[in-house]
Order: sequence, then structure tokens, then C-alpha cells
Amino acid sequence: MPAAVLGVSVTQSPKVLVKGKGKTVYLPCKATGVGSTDYIHWYQVKDGEAPSRLLYISQGGDVARDTNNRQANDFTVDKKRLYDLKLSNTQESHAAVYFCAYWDGHSEKIYSHPLHKL
Repeated sequence: MPAAVLGVSVTQSPKVLVKGKGKTVYLPCKATGVGSTDYIHWYQVKDGEAPSRLLYISQGGDVARDTNNRQANDFTVDKKRLYDLKLSNTQESHAAVYFCAYWDGHSEKIYSHPLHKL
């Protein structure tokens, strides 16, 4: 995996999550070796659509939402679970594949890991 060469590791589990309407779900993303100029990005992929970024998170816990994704405000990040995505009040419209990716601020390359399907 290219990110390992850079000293960064990004992992996700479990691969599939099934929750009922109105529930809260955490989509975990563990990232180690992330530098101060690097970011972890979260993407949403709905059936038949291109990936759409929800938000990105700095090493310090700052979160920026992507205004191009209408559902970005449905998701939050807790500083205690820094790169995990939290979705409260799940709805059918949230059904998608989600993945976190590491953005190397120095080389401007992005590295991703296997997906979560919700």
C-alpha cells in the first residue's frame, strides 16, 4: 500500500454496517502517522454516482465540510474518536458506500483504504 511507504497507515472496519432508521452509527477510520499538513477525507458513494466528499479532518481535529454534498451536515466528528465519522438519525437516503482517505499535503496525493457500506 503506497501510504505505508510514507509512514502513514489508514484502516477501516467493519466493512458492512446495517442500522435501522433513526439509529446512530460510527464509521471508524484509524489513521496513524498523519502529519500536521495532512488530512483525512471522508467520501460517500451512492449507487450509480461518482464519489462525493463529505468532509475532511486535520490532525488537530478541525473539520471542514464539503458544501457540494447536501448530506455533509448530517455527519459529525468527535475529537475523542478523531477520524471516525458519526451519523445520528440514519435515514434511507444515507444508504451508500463510505470510505476514508489520506491526503498527503506535501505530494498532493490521496491514498484510500477499503470501504464501508451502509
